[in-house]
Amino acid sequence: MNTYRKICILPIIRSPKMKPIDKKNVFFQYIDRLNAPLEVFMLEETPSGAGVSPHWHYYLEMLYILKGDLQAQCDNDFYMLHPGDLILFYPQAVHSMHRAPESKEDVEYFVIMIDLNFLNITNEYRTRFSKLFRIAYQQNPDYIHFRRTELQELPILQLLSHSLEEKRTHSYGYDVLICSNIASLLTYLMRCLQKKGVDTDTIITAPDDCDASIYSISKYIEQHCGEPLRVHELAQMCGMSYSYFAKLFRETYNQSCKEYIEFTRINKATDLLLFTNQDLTYISQETGFADCSHLIRTFKKWKGMTPKQWKKTLK
Repeated sequence: MNTYRKICILPIIRSPKMKPIDKKNVFFQYIDRLNAPLEVFMLEETPSGAGVSPHWHYYLEMLYILKGDLQAQCDNDFYMLHPGDLILFYPQAVHSMHRAPESKEDVEYFVIMIDLNFLNITNEYRTRFSKLFRIAYQQNPDYIHFRRTELQELPILQLLSHSLEEKRTHSYGYDVLICSNIASLLTYLMRCLQKKGVDTDTIITAPDDCDASIYSISKYIEQHCGEPLRVHELAQMCGMSYSYFAKLFRETYNQSCKEYIEFTRINKATDLLLFTNQDLTYISQETGFADCSHLIRTFKKWKGMTPKQWKKTLK
């Protein structure tokens, strides 16, 4: 079976036994979040293969088992996954996986990884998905393991298979359809958590004081992105030190405050390019860029092409 994309080369586990994670041996998995905000692929591990060692990243990751038995680890909790099972690793969770040592057959499984900021859902839900699954895990480590019996009435396999095909073909709007599938998948998993007794509504709608400050400042950025914005001033508005604000912002949004400001400005610039006939000078002024050159450089950084080139793709 082909793997559609190898994200990066990670150190591999040679031992068949899973052990408590040694924090000194945990690796950060770098992923190009600007050019690859989501990944959908399949992996196959043979009996002679080796699994993936403990690592972490800023993506939310899901594994869905098609064949064989897979051992997974999240922090120091261990899981045995069977065909039809799904496990979810929230952003920054330290995790690893490999074929169960007693299994004699190959293991095949879907992998979905996504930067939650890329999901086209309301800001309130997008910024709290990672918090929801993280807190659910803290309440009960078993809450991130969804068994076949819980999922058998849900269209999980259909959503994953469709996402994989869209990723493979790269047809027009493939990323929109994949994000829609992932949002549906996460919603189904939230419903499963509710059946397990997790009060998802309270977790999502009742943030603590720090979360409220960060959420408020994100709305401020969206409303004032055409004005000069400085991270240290935003931190002061939240009553936080620069370092603590920067740390909390990244934990909440899985990107730096500076990246979020750029992301918001580029989104607004994209809307102006799409729905108006304004020139780049006007758009750069409306979206907080110093000049046209600054807008073009940043737009190319995020979109991989200039605004002019991007508009041509719409024709």
